[in-house]
Amino acid sequence: MERRALVVIPDVCELALFAGCGRQQLARIRSLVTGITLPAGALLIEIGDAPRQFAVIADGEVAVQDEQGAEVAVLGPGSIVGELGLLRDVPAAATVRTLTPAVVYVGNRAEFATMLDVAPHVDRRIAHLALDRLRTARAAS
Repeated sequence: MERRALVVIPDVCELALFAGCGRQQLARIRSLVTGITLPAGALLIEIGDAPRQFAVIADGEVAVQDEQGAEVAVLGPGSIVGELGLLRDVPAAATVRTLTPAVVYVGNRAEFATMLDVAPHVDRRIAHLALDRLRTARAAS
């Protein structure tokens, strides 16, 4: 009989994205997201996908690829993906795949909006990340 390794999903309070959240904010965020485990090579977001979900990497690494399949970033724990599409209501501009086995917290559009309302400093943090990504993308093109 093959034994599977125990997978521990880090709590949201352990992720830099949610640093500074109070107990009530963290409890609400936990209720909004779902922790899932993914194998290496799993597709999280495909370029051109409608903006339906976001994912916060809790453990492992993901690769962000442009239209040509070139790796433009490697993201790890505490990073968020899918936020640009949700904030701008535009299709995904990149493909995101797991490089390693990963644990991610996922949520839909409504959960994303609620999370930003519940934790205003997370909203500001995500807005700054999104602006940085847009600037980087413009500089590269």
